[in-house]
Amino acid sequence: MHFTCHERLKNLHYAWVLVIAATGIALMNGLAAYTFGLFVKPLTTEFESCRAVISGARSFSSFLGAAVGLGIGTLNDRYGPRMLLMANGLLMGIGFILMSRVNAIWQIYLVYGLIIGAGVACYGIPIYTTIPRWFASGKEKALGIIHASVGLGGMALTPLVQWLISSYGWRQAFLVAGVLAIAIIVPLTRYMKQSPQKSGLEPYGMEKIAAVGKLAASGSGGITFKQALKTSRFWLTGIIVFCFSFCLGTIETQLPAHASDVGLSAILAANIVAVISGIGIGGKLSIGFLSGKEGTKQAFNLYLTGVAFSTLILLFARNALTLYAFAVIFGFASGGVIAIQAAVAAELFGLKYLSIIYAGVTIQSTIGRALGPIVAGSIFDRTGSYFQSFLICALLSVIAVMLCFILIRYSASTTSSQTVGSRDQSRS
Repeated sequence: MHFTCHERLKNLHYAWVLVIAATGIALMNGLAAYTFGLFVKPLTTEFESCRAVISGARSFSSFLGAAVGLGIGTLNDRYGPRMLLMANGLLMGIGFILMSRVNAIWQIYLVYGLIIGAGVACYGIPIYTTIPRWFASGKEKALGIIHASVGLGGMALTPLVQWLISSYGWRQAFLVAGVLAIAIIVPLTRYMKQSPQKSGLEPYGMEKIAAVGKLAASGSGGITFKQALKTSRFWLTGIIVFCFSFCLGTIETQLPAHASDVGLSAILAANIVAVISGIGIGGKLSIGFLSGKEGTKQAFNLYLTGVAFSTLILLFARNALTLYAFAVIFGFASGGVIAIQAAVAAELFGLKYLSIIYAGVTIQSTIGRALGPIVAGSIFDRTGSYFQSFLICALLSVIAVMLCFILIRYSASTTSSQTVGSRDQSRS
């Protein structure tokens, strides 16, 4: 048995080694993705501030991600993901540790907005544009596994962080989070490599594609970023992810406070966030199956439809039952949307310049994710309710679904020699 396991490990394609390392990195990035909302009320109380101001620190970190996204995409295309992901672990970890020592609101913006924001910006683009290069087939499955790890991190770490806040205070919770981030992320970065071609390997699944006479994904095909900017599908994709991310940013930062406002305990409110991240694992893992059955862009639209339906439920969620119903549907659907975005970009624009093109799309996503908490916090401070904020989320999610029906009409662009005009000649 030992020999059999050893042989299996020996024959494991390095693409799956990357996936294993990336899952650990992704799991710890669940700290930044899911736990900030738990700190909104404690920080508001500590610094006698309002929710819009505290939520603004998270928004500032998102704006920073948008500002440096193209640079990170260019660096990843040129040098690979290893150093960027090491910066992710170090900056995020150091930032969390420093958050345990802040004594003024401007320090929260400096530490969470700038240091943690820079760290988080170094995560998504390197991970989600490197993995598709290693897979000639099955990249949706690999991306789903990695994205699921973020949800698993949220499901496991959100209750832990809330317990630390309740038992020892928010400062100790930040301290523990920072130590965990550095200890787990940094060692795993040594396994991250840029592409199979530069490692003397072929992408995983290449032989299967060649066997059935299909064009193998060499990783060299794809339109340039300048060409992508001239296409309708680039801007459609950007608007869609902006709408979705506005909703996501609003919900992930304000839902714990909303649940507490309607009478749920802090632990129960944290558990609802954990349900979203936990159920999201299923949504993220489902993208391989659903993409294979329906097509990548069609699956994207199905997930967006689920998000729209769940936000309609949230409008009237005033007790634990309806909030849990929302969490289940939103968790699964939003998990799918998050996980499939890189695969959609790869299908629409090819692989050669995927990092910088995906970064361009991500800029629009991060702007939406940044604006959501500010708008929602401001509306609450003025009205004492999140109803108007959730109504905006519902409207934007419906718009995203409608635009995705248009996006489905566009075919993939997979060769660098393809000429792309401003009218986007690639409609099928």
